[in-house]
Amino acid sequence: MAESMVSVVVALIAIVLATVLLASRTHREHLRERLTSRLDGHRIWHRMRHRH
Repeated sequence: MAESMVSVVVALIAIVLATVLLASRTHREHLRERLTSRLDGHRIWHRMRHRH
């Protein structure tokens, strides 16, 4: 009985860890995409040229 409980706890920890790692990677990718889109020269030129 104790061995099955330990295996359940270890499996839950592994699932939570994998979820956290996946979420942080996805967040990093979206952040990098947003930052690199700001560095696009054409967009900056367009934004600065057509400000009101």
